[in-house]
Amino acid sequence: KGHLINRVCVIGAGSWGCSISTVLHENGSDVTIYHHNPSFIDSLLLNRTHPRLPGIVINQEIALTSDVNDLENIDYLFVAVPTQSIRNLFKTINISSNTNIVSLSKGIEMESYMLPSQIILDITGHDRANVCCLSGPSHAEEVYKGIPTTVVVAGGNMTLNRNIQALLSSTNMRAYSNSDLLGVEIAGAIKNVISIASGMCIGLQFGDNTTAALITRGLNEISRLGKAIGAEESTFYGLAGIGDLSVTAFSEHSRNRKFGIEIGKGRDSKEVINEIGMVVEGYYTSKALHEMAINENVEMPISESVYKILYENLSPKQAIIDLMNRELTHENN
Repeated sequence: KGHLINRVCVIGAGSWGCSISTVLHENGSDVTIYHHNPSFIDSLLLNRTHPRLPGIVINQEIALTSDVNDLENIDYLFVAVPTQSIRNLFKTINISSNTNIVSLSKGIEMESYMLPSQIILDITGHDRANVCCLSGPSHAEEVYKGIPTTVVVAGGNMTLNRNIQALLSSTNMRAYSNSDLLGVEIAGAIKNVISIASGMCIGLQFGDNTTAALITRGLNEISRLGKAIGAEESTFYGLAGIGDLSVTAFSEHSRNRKFGIEIGKGRDSKEVINEIGMVVEGYYTSKALHEMAINENVEMPISESVYKILYENLSPKQAIIDLMNRELTHENN
């Protein structure tokens, strides 16, 4: 390669994109953050702080750009944009076929029911050996502060996984490797829907018992759909599964949970989304998931309830009553 320092570009200057850029920079990579909106890049250049992460400075050595030409000659591309924006993003940028792509997005595309890495492969025609994903319980706000965090790098190419592990791992962050890309991505997508449900329970003023039940039964649903589409069951008991689900369902940082709390209080979803001002992935994923569950013939009562509340005006309180009154079954079914 001629250069020993890895040239890394992070696409998406949201809180997670900026956060992961800081980790990569501190570990010695040459980092550029790309964002499609020039005026947002200008404000970041001016203040070197992210509006959603006040008090946290983006290092002067991290380049900030809105010029697609700055994406040439890079070794690793980290994609930190909402799932529903991935396809359009790759239509606007030109990436060399030997650039390794790491997806940081969590969701399911509404039109195609594709997961983030599948969308990337579909539009770039990349070799799947050059694509992996990063997941796990990792709120940007905490990663930024150097709070110990573990993540998982998933993909079929173990050499690439190991390289990404090395790029990210430090005293504050530990990256594990997993070959089950499908399982890690499906877990990352569905946990946002379950997290909306856990928020709804708080909005309805239920307690910890309810949230714990929801996480447990939610994991059961994730695992059921995952197995139906060929994922490995063990993945759902790892960082991308129970790990990410727990942090999203319990944490005040979670925007899906925040969204759910307001819906639980009886508010309109569009109004709440505008108020949060960030993409609530679970809102879109719940619609795609509804179709997927039907197509795969998998029962997903919690996810289905979230869908009906958001898209069919079912009242959150009625949804809980319906869930509690379902036919009694064996726990492991």
